Amino acid sequence: MKCTIFFDLDDTLIDTSERHYKVYTDILDFYEIQNTLAKEECWEQKRNGKKTVEFLPENSSEEFIRKFICEWLKRIENMNYLKYDKLLPESLDVLSVLKNRADLTLVTLRNNKENLFWELNNFGLANYFKTILVDSPFKVKNKTLLIKDYIERNSKSDDFIFIGDSEVDISSGKELGMLTIAVTYGIRSKEFLTKLRPDFCLDNLSALPEILKGIGDDS
Repeated sequence: MKCTIFFDLDDTLIDTSERHYKVYTDILDFYEIQNTLAKEECWEQKRNGKKTVEFLPENSSEEFIRKFICEWLKRIENMNYLKYDKLLPESLDVLSVLKNRADLTLVTLRNNKENLFWELNNFGLANYFKTILVDSPFKVKNKTLLIKDYIERNSKSDDFIFIGDSEVDISSGKELGMLTIAVTYGIRSKEFLTKLRPDFCLDNLSALPEILKGIGDDS
C-alpha cells in the first residue's frame, strides 16, 4: 500500500521571499516610511524566527503596527503580489518521481482559495496532488486538525510523512506521529528547525526521493 506524503507549499515547493519583501516595502511606501532593510536582511530575520512586524523601523508606533498588519493581510494573497512567487527548480522533478510511489497531498494555510488554485495551476503543481487541503490561518494555528480530519475520512494508508519548512509544519507532523522532514532552505533556517527535532533536515529538495527509499515510499 502506498504511503501518504503531505507537502507544505510556501517555501517548500515555491519561493515566496520576493512577494513578502514587495508587500513589506509597498506598505512602507504607502505610509511614506523609509525602508532601511534589503531583501536579504528581511529574509534572514524571518529565517531566524522573527515575524515581519518585528523588523519594522524601531520608532514604529502601535497604531502604525496595527495599520501595517491590516495592509499586510489585504495584500499578501492578492494576485498582483502572487506573481512575484517563483517555482523552486527541483519541485516538479521531485513530485514527478514521487507521484507513482505515494499519494501526494498538499496542505497549506491560505485565505484566498481562488488565488491559491490559480497559483497552483500557473506553476503546474495541481495535477501532482491527489488532494489539496487548505484552511484559513485566521481559523487554525497549525495544520494538525486539517490533516487529522482528512486521514480519518479518506486515507487507507498506515504510513504518513510530512514535509515543510516552518514550526507550524514540524509541530503538526510531530503531533500526528508522522515521519517529519524539515526543509532548511525556506522561511526558517537549519539552526532554527533543528531545535524542533524533526526526523530529518533536508538542505535541497532534490535529495528527498533518496531519503524516502526504504521508509515506505514504494511499499
